[in-house]
Amino acid sequence: MKPNCNSDETQTIAVVGASARAAAFSLLRAGYKVVAADLFADVDLVGHCPVTRITDYPQGFVPWLAETVCDSWLYTGALENYPTLVDELATLRRLEGNSGEGLRRVRDPLDLQSVLHQAGFLFPQTITADDGLLRKGSWLGKTYQGSSGCGVGTSGKAPYYQQFVSGIPLSAVFQGCALQGVTRQLVGETCAGAAPFQYCGTISPWPISHEAQHYLQRLGTLLSEEYHLVGYYGVDLIAHEGQLWIIEINPRYTAAVEIVQQACEDVGSCFGKMILYAESPLTVEASMRDQCLSKSGCYSWPTMADIPAAGSQIAEGQPILTIFAKGESPVDVHLELQKKAEELRLQIHAGAISC
Repeated sequence: MKPNCNSDETQTIAVVGASARAAAFSLLRAGYKVVAADLFADVDLVGHCPVTRITDYPQGFVPWLAETVCDSWLYTGALENYPTLVDELATLRRLEGNSGEGLRRVRDPLDLQSVLHQAGFLFPQTITADDGLLRKGSWLGKTYQGSSGCGVGTSGKAPYYQQFVSGIPLSAVFQGCALQGVTRQLVGETCAGAAPFQYCGTISPWPISHEAQHYLQRLGTLLSEEYHLVGYYGVDLIAHEGQLWIIEINPRYTAAVEIVQQACEDVGSCFGKMILYAESPLTVEASMRDQCLSKSGCYSWPTMADIPAAGSQIAEGQPILTIFAKGESPVDVHLELQKKAEELRLQIHAGAISC
């Protein structure tokens, strides 16, 4: 997405979702003006654009967008799980993204399974809870409301089940039908305090074969034609024995996009980020906020982001902030992220953030 060069005024785009910071920074780098609303109103985002913290999530976006002056709007996770709300918001301002009609289909795992299998793509066998007695082997229970690995587990009842595929978790980022990049997804990292299947970071670029690249380009064409997907969206993948299994479609700006964009702008280097989660309830002190802000850098390439306001109450399992790293290889970046995560955890335990 680029600004309209024929316009005398810079367009203003509203960003809404659980966390707006990554998409907002991407738009600011592209030359747009941004207004945002999310669950956190983190201080680093507040420093660059007007931000409103939404307490009535997600219905609170309706009155906010109705009162907000903007040229268009887009959503981040996890509003793809609320197609009716997306359509309602689209009546208020022009939507830059996928409408409720497309969301209902592409987020339906049984519909997706049928479309992908017919086109010759690998997708794990997926069944509803009603067919649970048919399960043999290893399966993951999933919900229709999940995001970033929430609602995924190996025990308990779930609305649907997907056969487990072992391997390396990856993500492909598309813009329309065009493949923008492939990333390594960091999932369940203990140094990040993440739960077993919880997304906690991204590293890009991730090398793939020419055959895999062709496979993904063909996938982008299918998704664009079948589900009419537009704008940025992500595809969760598992690399298993030289093959790519498609796990889920995230039909909106994803957490991986900003890392892919950075890798495309600085060819030859690798970039990554890691989200740190609270292992116990925390209260953010002003000293920690100030220390993090002093290290955060600018929105063109932050070293730390999603910094909570002083006094923020962070529950166990909720995100604290995001750290970034640059290196010559994915391994270098991963090691640097792990090192930074461990150092920050030591600061937390030393009292920079009080319990």
